[in-house]
Amino acid sequence: MRWPIARFALVFFACLLGFSVLSVATNLQNHLHVFENGIANASASLAHWFGSTAKVVEGNYISVGTMTLNINHECTGVFVLFVLISFIAAYPSRLWLKLTGIVAGITILSLINVVRIATLVRLVEYYPTLFPYFHEYVWQGAFLMLVTLYAITWVEWSRR
Repeated sequence: MRWPIARFALVFFACLLGFSVLSVATNLQNHLHVFENGIANASASLAHWFGSTAKVVEGNYISVGTMTLNINHECTGVFVLFVLISFIAAYPSRLWLKLTGIVAGITILSLINVVRIATLVRLVEYYPTLFPYFHEYVWQGAFLMLVTLYAITWVEWSRR
């Protein structure tokens, strides 16, 4: 019984290490501008759809009220997605189930990330002093919980 758990842990951490080395070697955080701009535009549009006056300025900056939010590489969720991809890759399952889980997970969590930023934009308009708390604690914790719930759901689905 220990071998499957040890194998999972080894593959999981090897994948994480691989993503870390790849990120550093390619200077990944400096190559995510397209994603940062896309997330800024999608989030501002969603917030605007719900009555916001937010506007995207300079590609990845959202101007709202008296604040300007910088949608940087950390806001893309790419590093959290690396954890999810590593988990799915390490879990013993068929390749097509893993690929389906990875594609669906990236899509769903990326959409949730846009909702996260759009809600932060709306929060800035009404309660700007709450922004740091919701940005650093509420949404980060919720996002990690959603990644965990997705991973658990994927495991249950892949075992059928």
